[in-house]
Amino acid sequence: MIYFIFSKIKTEIYKVDFNSKKKKLSLTNTILKTLSFTYLNPHVYSDTVFFLGNFSKNFSLGEKLFFGLGASISSFLFFFILGYLSKYLSNYLKDKKVWKFINIIIVLFMSFLCIYVLMNIINLY
Repeated sequence: MIYFIFSKIKTEIYKVDFNSKKKKLSLTNTILKTLSFTYLNPHVYSDTVFFLGNFSKNFSLGEKLFFGLGASISSFLFFFILGYLSKYLSNYLKDKKVWKFINIIIVLFMSFLCIYVLMNIINLY
C-alpha cells in the first residue's frame, strides 16, 4: 500500500494520450475482458478478503451479516454510480488539473487507510 502511495505521488499523468483511436469490440470480447478484469484482478481479493475480513473479524455473526450486506450494497451503489457518471465525467478528465486533484485525493485516502490499518495492527499487540 505504501508503494502504491509513493508511485501515485510520482505519477506523470501528463503523458497519457487522450486522443488515441478507439476500435470497436464485439459483445463477446467486451464481456470476456470485463470478466477477466474483474476476476483476475488481485485487488478484488485483497480488498474483500484482507480489508473487509480484517475490519469485521471481531463482529458477532449477526453483525458480520449486516456488515457484509452493507458492504455489498455500498459496492453496488459505488459501481452503479461510477458507471453512469463516467460518460459525464469523462469530459473533465482531459484536464491535467483534474488529474492532479484526483491523484492528491487518492494519495490522501490511501495514506489514511494505511495509517488506520497500521494503528489496528499496533493495537493488537
